[in-house]
Amino acid sequence: MPIAAPALCALVVLLCAPAGRPRIAEVLYDPAGDDTDREFVELSNPGPTPWPLAGLRLEAGDGSGPGRWSLRWTGGGADTVAGGGRFVIGGARLVPPPHAVVRLDLQNGPDAVRLVWPDGAIETVGYGALEFAEYACGAPAADAASGFSLARIPDESDAGSNALDFRAAVPSPGRANQPGRDAALEPGTLALEPALPEPGAGASLGGSVANRGRGPILSGEVRVLAAASGADGTWPLLETVLGRDLAPGDTARFEAVFAAPPAGRYVLRAALVLAGDENPDDDADSLTIRVGGGPLRLAEIQFHPAAGEGEWVEVRNAAAGPLELADFTLADRGAGGARPSGGEGALAPESLAVLAQSRAALLARFPALDPRRVWQASPWPALNNGDDSTGVADVVVLREADGTPSDRVAYSAAGVPAGVPLEWRDGGWWPATEPAGTPLAPPRALAALRVPLALGKRRVAAAPDAAALAWDLPWPRARIALEVYDLAGHRVARPIVDAAVPARGERAWDTSDLSPGVYVVLMRARPEGAGAGVSATAALRVDGVAP
Repeated sequence: MPIAAPALCALVVLLCAPAGRPRIAEVLYDPAGDDTDREFVELSNPGPTPWPLAGLRLEAGDGSGPGRWSLRWTGGGADTVAGGGRFVIGGARLVPPPHAVVRLDLQNGPDAVRLVWPDGAIETVGYGALEFAEYACGAPAADAASGFSLARIPDESDAGSNALDFRAAVPSPGRANQPGRDAALEPGTLALEPALPEPGAGASLGGSVANRGRGPILSGEVRVLAAASGADGTWPLLETVLGRDLAPGDTARFEAVFAAPPAGRYVLRAALVLAGDENPDDDADSLTIRVGGGPLRLAEIQFHPAAGEGEWVEVRNAAAGPLELADFTLADRGAGGARPSGGEGALAPESLAVLAQSRAALLARFPALDPRRVWQASPWPALNNGDDSTGVADVVVLREADGTPSDRVAYSAAGVPAGVPLEWRDGGWWPATEPAGTPLAPPRALAALRVPLALGKRRVAAAPDAAALAWDLPWPRARIALEVYDLAGHRVARPIVDAAVPARGERAWDTSDLSPGVYVVLMRARPEGAGAGVSATAALRVDGVAP
């Protein structure tokens, strides 16, 4: 229940950490996952002699209004913090076990905690955008993200303001907040490239290392070890060193190449080794990975719909048995994941299904589709239509329920007309051979040509019309450019500008901008990589008079 203490409220504004006494060193109010019995408040004793805590009250403040303080713990006669030591008040699930076990039930902010000593001295630590001055010493500390604590850094900091004394940190109950030596593997920074390597193929693991200690770390002092644990055992992957100096507070990234283990699911664990590291709890992180393709694969991606059907992706069951689509999520390169719903039944091996931004809109656009194999995926990850500076528009990711990747495609939107999806064929992702795509059906097979370049029709109307440009080249993959010239030798159109294409392909080309007359279509093609190129031409006639 709230404690009415009007006589003490004025002291909250005036007093921060009372001199010479134990003080609040760290607060964890929002542990990652379930908060229950994992929150803690840590006290530190800066003096050389033990300090009894009998009668000390720990209170939690509700920053939504003035005077809303509730008792969480009262020190007993046996509670003492050693000289230069720490005393942790926390839940029963805290590791290591706290000195005083209590369910704190702290709010996530903007709120506060305070110590009230038997003689009336008060120390307050507030966090978040607080409206009332009684909930902070000076300015409140910035709110910490879930899983991070607010820690007094450096440990002896006492600047008279929560904002200056406290910052977000990896929780360290019972230990120094900023030890002398501490190399930390930054949580969430591990990244594998490619995300789904093939067995035995080269892969690169990267991550960020931070110096959270008070002293410098020299080049070569930090070793990085990584191993992958799967159903058939553990595979050592790599050992490397961080090849640069790290001043206190600095961060550097490591990258190391290794040979991928056999196909399967693994937990990849990376750990740092630094002689004299005083905080081993922040030395490691893990990543759930897959080597080889997963059970559910991407088959077609519509990222730029033009007929009101919404975005959609087609997926294929590559497993030996049926799959429940509700056990997978769909995401882009942002956070989160869309869960499928609305379809019916398990997906049989080698069968196709569609995950749609709008199930109703897709079925209206393609009424012949089997509605049992069309699933609504919500919340839908909006897919980008334009490339970034790296040549990637977006990344489409399928994951199993435990987060293991099943498939991942980074696609480019360059040269893909609006309304045309990308489809997997001929060993790569290409614009669909059918302009609207082929949901719930395989890509349309292209007939072999007797010449490198052919037109679907050699005569088109001057009114809105289109020509199909088809090619058949002697290499698995190629780069081509298609240009159109009038009989005076002037270039009048460029249907394809130096694009990567499969050996056999087709592209629809809108001829509406051409005036009546005869034109020459020129194709220049070369293999990807080294090798001599080829060229070919075809004639096109535009009939009639444009309206």
